[in-house]
Amino acid sequence: MYSTGFPAMKYSILPISKIILFTGLFLCLSLPERSYAQDKSYLDSLLHTATLNYPLIKAKKLQTQALQYAVKYKRNGLIPSLNASYQVDYATANNITGMIYPQYITPISGPPSKGNDYSGVPGSAAALNLQWEPITFGQRGAEIDQAKGQLQYGEADQNLTIFQHQIYVISAWLNYLLVNDLIKVYQSNIDKSAFNLKQAQTLVVSGLRPGTDSSSFHSEYTRAEMQLIAFERQRDSTLIALKELVGGKLPVGLPIDSSLFKNLPAVALADTSTTDHPEVQLGKANITANELALKSLKKSILPRLTLWSTGYGRGSGIGADGSVNSSDGWRFQRYNYGVGAQIAFPILEVFRQKPLWKQQELITASSREQLAQTELHLNTQKEIATSNFQKALQSAQLAPQQFHSAEYSYKAIQSRYKSGLINYYDVIQAQQLLFQSAATVKIAYYGAWRALLNEAAYSGSLNLFLNQYGK
Repeated sequence: MYSTGFPAMKYSILPISKIILFTGLFLCLSLPERSYAQDKSYLDSLLHTATLNYPLIKAKKLQTQALQYAVKYKRNGLIPSLNASYQVDYATANNITGMIYPQYITPISGPPSKGNDYSGVPGSAAALNLQWEPITFGQRGAEIDQAKGQLQYGEADQNLTIFQHQIYVISAWLNYLLVNDLIKVYQSNIDKSAFNLKQAQTLVVSGLRPGTDSSSFHSEYTRAEMQLIAFERQRDSTLIALKELVGGKLPVGLPIDSSLFKNLPAVALADTSTTDHPEVQLGKANITANELALKSLKKSILPRLTLWSTGYGRGSGIGADGSVNSSDGWRFQRYNYGVGAQIAFPILEVFRQKPLWKQQELITASSREQLAQTELHLNTQKEIATSNFQKALQSAQLAPQQFHSAEYSYKAIQSRYKSGLINYYDVIQAQQLLFQSAATVKIAYYGAWRALLNEAAYSGSLNLFLNQYGK
């Protein structure tokens, strides 16, 4: 009955443009500091806003609330049914004795008539009927438990949706921080290109360099400006994507600077078990809901005890002697009451229900296998994520060494160019090497944080990431 068919969850991180992958950048590593506490505070605001405002999460919460009322409805099955009715009619009074199966036939009261008389007479009736099933031999309890199982499944589905969405929000936030930092880096690169252009123009005017050097450095300066525009476009795209994930409006206080990518996370000793992962909890809730559905089906063949009572009045336009007095049909002439108890045994229902039981048993068994597949996938992906995180840390720790070497080389080549020992091409090449080395540092640091987020996603605990982010 509750077959999810959900695949093992894949936590995709919102992609950075390919520009990051092949474009280098010059980085001034002494960017203004922004405390982790400020970064963490804004990230908390993003997660809180997304949880409150994102339509899919709101939809899941409303579905869970609806399932809560379904449980209340099943509990209200203990309340008796009490119906008040009043009717008037205008009909013939022809009648005949004998038994007839009542379905699709409107019954008529009174003794048999001598023949057919198609003259109609009025009649009226009012009644108050009470029906109560105080004892259902476990059927009502099974139905309540089944509704609770549906509620548990709905809550697990809601928790999984929130967890997945928080992963996407953090991923988009990391993308924004990276692109925002790269824009500042590109601005620094433009300043560097502008300095080289001015220096070349001075050397050309003094006759120490040919005029082509000035044109070449101007071309490099223009290319740097175009790269900056490309990254500004990418920043706008990441910001729009982030805004969508939080429900259409970003919290106030969007940070301009961040120190996140100047620091590396530490290797965390996380629990290798994924039993608390929201996706595993959803699978367990699915099994429980299926088991309770099977229990409810099996309880449906048990007897039911029904208590009933009624009080009613009737009026008829035909007297006991067969005389017709239409005005009597509009008022009550006779009053009755009745009480009783009934217990009903659905003797053959078990034979009709057996295929349905078998169907539900197979669905339950299938949900157990789905859970086993989910656990297998999560454990495998968690091992991969842990290994990737460790390797990402190693790469990020080595990247600054490459940058410092490129920086030293660039300064030396720039001095040699000023002395007239080398041409402009060597300067541009050295600047691009420095550019790419700085890019490697930035992307490696980003990759380490992203790998930690991926490990947290497959571990089922965002604290694995958030506790490091806030330090």
